[in-house]
Amino acid sequence: MQIRVEPRKRTDGSGILMMPLRKNVPLPRDPDWQLTICPGCGRKCWDRPLPEGYRVEKKLCTECALMEGVKSDA
Repeated sequence: MQIRVEPRKRTDGSGILMMPLRKNVPLPRDPDWQLTICPGCGRKCWDRPLPEGYRVEKKLCTECALMEGVKSDA
């Protein structure tokens, strides 16, 4: 099993944007980050503004995004 985790590029179509979990990042590094709830697991995580020109299929916390990648790779 292989999971590819890499920075998003403008040429990427869509996919899952990982939101850092609050337990891993207690204080945001950027004032634009907003505390939100992961739609996958309900844990607190940081939603970040998406740069202009980028698209995402969905946003999940880091752990849910990785689990989603494992499911789709199987």
